Amino acid sequence: MKLLVCGGSDIFFRRVLPALPGLGVAAVEVASRSGRRAPAETPLPVTYADDALAALERSPADAVYVSTENSRHAALALAALESGRHVVVDKPAFLDLPTAERAAELAAKKGLVLAEATVWADHPRVAAIRDAFAAAGSEPTRLSVVFSFPPLPAGNFRHDPSCGGGALPDLGPYAVSPARVFFGAAPDNVTCRILARGEAVETAFCCLLTFPGGKSLAATCGFDTGYANRLDVLGPGLAAAMDRAFTPPPGAALPLHLNAPAGARTETIPPADAFAAFFGRAFAAMDKGAGAGEGLREDLLADARALAMLRKSASGGQEGMIPSWTSPMGG
Repeated sequence: MKLLVCGGSDIFFRRVLPALPGLGVAAVEVASRSGRRAPAETPLPVTYADDALAALERSPADAVYVSTENSRHAALALAALESGRHVVVDKPAFLDLPTAERAAELAAKKGLVLAEATVWADHPRVAAIRDAFAAAGSEPTRLSVVFSFPPLPAGNFRHDPSCGGGALPDLGPYAVSPARVFFGAAPDNVTCRILARGEAVETAFCCLLTFPGGKSLAATCGFDTGYANRLDVLGPGLAAAMDRAFTPPPGAALPLHLNAPAGARTETIPPADAFAAFFGRAFAAMDKGAGAGEGLREDLLADARALAMLRKSASGGQEGMIPSWTSPMGG
């Protein structure tokens, strides 16, 4: 397989590129208007271009990975789908639900894979949680998400609304995707509040999602605190907890804490690469052909629908408008 990468992102060079030789990718072209290059020797041939749309027109690539600022995802992903190529897009894949639905419809019409790289759920700790609940004869009913970290450096595109910045676009996919993963259901009610704003975008939010059957998800996300990256999964007779939940490092064995009436225990999950597992799953769907990517496309749409409800609640009921609310703490 040949892969065209739109955007010379840190996440591509640091996490995705090292995994590609083991996933059957023979060559990569990176189209980056910033001119960024791989920081070290690459594990497979990499060529470079400046203009992503021009690269799309002439590239022999079978698939496209869009890893740019959030505001460029839609145009590049739609152009790649129109060209007949499979597409993987960094999260947030699209900044509004109508664009996500348009892209999904186009991918389905052309029999192409369209996937959002929200990769955390491909780490084996998530499967271990499912196994623990199954062994306990239970199922998850409550989810608690905390993903918050210190302020991003000045100049980071996430501070810029014209680049699709803000805590809601950047961290919203982590806030809503655990419900898709563990409940497999859409929320029936969503409440979201902006907690802090920077000069141009919101920098923190909290939300509560409820689901049929008394299930719930509560999340606190932002870039204005110390570092926390945690997911708690609760159900009758069992509570599971994991740190580094949404960015599991690939080279480390990671603990999974389980607490049941019989006592608490910690399982150690061997080192695993969530990016390699996710891209392996996406590439396998591409190899299988038309129809094989439906699950990935439905995952993207499920998160896009929940994010639309989040934005609508945060704006006081008006999609696309985020209130200029300032924290009483001065944030």
